[in-house]
Amino acid sequence: MADHFLSKTRVAPEDFVEAGGTPVLERYDALRALLSERAGPEVAALFAEPLISHGNDAAPPTVAWYADTTGEPRALSSLSPAERDRAEAYLSDHLRPLRALADQPESADLALGALSTYGRDDVVMVGDRPMIVNWGLMPDCRGANVSTRPEHFAANLGRYLTLPTTGARVPEAAPVAAPAVAPAAAAAPVVADGPVQRRITRLAWVPLLILLLLAGGFLAWLLMPGSRLFHTDAPPVITEEATLRAARELNDSLRERRTSLASALEGAMCRADGMLVLPDGLTPEGLSPPALGVKPESRASIAPNALLPSSPARVVLPDAADPDAETDLLAVIEARTVLVLAGSGNGRGATGSGFVVGPDLIMTNQHVIAPALADGGQIIVTGGNLEAPQIATVVKSQGPLMQTGGDFALLQIADTGVSAFQVHVPQESLKLSNVVAAGYPGDVMASDINFAALKAGDVDAVPGLTVTEGIVNTEQQIGPETHVLMHSAALSSGNSGGPLVDMCGRLVGVNTFVRAGRLQNRGFALTTADMMAFLQGTNATPAIDSAACAPVVQRAAAGARKAEAE
Repeated sequence: MADHFLSKTRVAPEDFVEAGGTPVLERYDALRALLSERAGPEVAALFAEPLISHGNDAAPPTVAWYADTTGEPRALSSLSPAERDRAEAYLSDHLRPLRALADQPESADLALGALSTYGRDDVVMVGDRPMIVNWGLMPDCRGANVSTRPEHFAANLGRYLTLPTTGARVPEAAPVAAPAVAPAAAAAPVVADGPVQRRITRLAWVPLLILLLLAGGFLAWLLMPGSRLFHTDAPPVITEEATLRAARELNDSLRERRTSLASALEGAMCRADGMLVLPDGLTPEGLSPPALGVKPESRASIAPNALLPSSPARVVLPDAADPDAETDLLAVIEARTVLVLAGSGNGRGATGSGFVVGPDLIMTNQHVIAPALADGGQIIVTGGNLEAPQIATVVKSQGPLMQTGGDFALLQIADTGVSAFQVHVPQESLKLSNVVAAGYPGDVMASDINFAALKAGDVDAVPGLTVTEGIVNTEQQIGPETHVLMHSAALSSGNSGGPLVDMCGRLVGVNTFVRAGRLQNRGFALTTADMMAFLQGTNATPAIDSAACAPVVQRAAAGARKAEAE
């Protein structure tokens, strides 16, 4: 039983839609099992769990709605345009499997009953995902009236899913009455005993030829890439089947990770000096242990897939500004990551993250800047290494992700004094490699006094950058030309468009979306190979390094730590 309360609805007994002689709401377990097996758990999670109270003579029936996901339910109408677009795209994609279920006799009643809702406000956002409440119900005591369902569905969930008009689901139309026959006296007189022969002149063919030429030209225009205006009606590039396959691969990867961790712990040994050594001969941090009684070197190479990643502040990297100097991984990330603010013309806006890919070029997600694109708004970029907040112009964009297979935007600013990330396009798998995600998550920014000052007009205020660590769990292809890295570095709303960096300070992905789990969210980053394909034809030419990562770490001296503590 889900335990997060969403809402409570007072209903009439005649509002319940039945399937197989039983109210659909009372068959919730069967519906969830059907959707989980045939469409995937995310589709099943779209439908809130009902708790039915049938009422009595003094009180009408009620339905309380619950969810597994926590968060205050918000109506779609209260969302920003960008949030609403993402929610509606999610609904369109995840409701699509119900079309096939509605066409199959054994599942049609249950699927179609679930698609019957009270009205247009029965889709709510819970956390970062939409959910459907008041399903299995028809207003005005029409639960048993099958003939009104198609029209009611078209006005509500039909906005996100089109059902075919074939099969037993749609009631047969009433026979069309034949037109009344006029009395014989009023009929037109017959003027010939046989068929009238007409001769078609050559001139009569001219309109048909013109029509054929126009149709041919229109067809050629449709076949030209980028010429179709109504691209949102086209089949999505990333399908439900692909995302379901990706979820299964993720589960397999997590099981493998659990097994490897268990093996490492079982085979680990604690030396006489207290140092823990894993079966591969390295410490959990990926360091080669010195011989017993020998003082360890202050600097050492570490494994890029160490069980415990090193602090980014201790990973040593060459300084791009001075070849003879060194810096640390955290400083490299902070110098190249920026905050992106997209304001729309109607006063709404969104925040996201971005990073430098050229002297005056910023990379982010298309959905981050969508509010500004839709309403003629403005895009502002700010960061610790920028002289001041910068007005950005859009050089190129690709999105939404589900329709185009990409979610990229290249921005240009006036400041040319910032350094760009080096890009790693790997020749081998990054699975289990340690990575760092950076950005400006909204739940952290909400309490950042510098962000509050920036919104109040203080152009010198720069919010603090948030960095999180994790590993690449798996690499997946979710579309014909869409590849992602699924990783465990914590992300939330606002991280979109931010960099995913390896332990050598190189960009390995663009953080784009999060898949919520029961215990932990998993972040997905579009790969650098896909990003470089998007950047073709632009002035962005970041340096590319395909060599395997060989990170170096500066050991923390015990004496220094003690002195700092004192």
